[in-house]
Amino acid sequence: MIEIPSIVTASNIFSEEEINTLKSVKQLPEEQEIDAYQYQPEIQELLNAFIGDESTRRTHQLLKAKELIQRNELLNAWKIILL
Repeated sequence: MIEIPSIVTASNIFSEEEINTLKSVKQLPEEQEIDAYQYQPEIQELLNAFIGDESTRRTHQLLKAKELIQRNELLNAWKIILL
């Protein structure tokens, strides 16, 4: 079973059901997939919007991951969590 990072569990952004959904992934994305994902225009915009404000950027990354979970895009949710 996949181990959930403490940044996710401590964030109070995700419901228990969403965390369990993240745990259901059989394998995490490869590092090169995660690296490539950050260059998608929507993700670049999110990351660049909060340069210099790590905490707010991280919160918005997790909110984006929550949205992706709700759309059943679990690998993309993991990619943005692991950026």
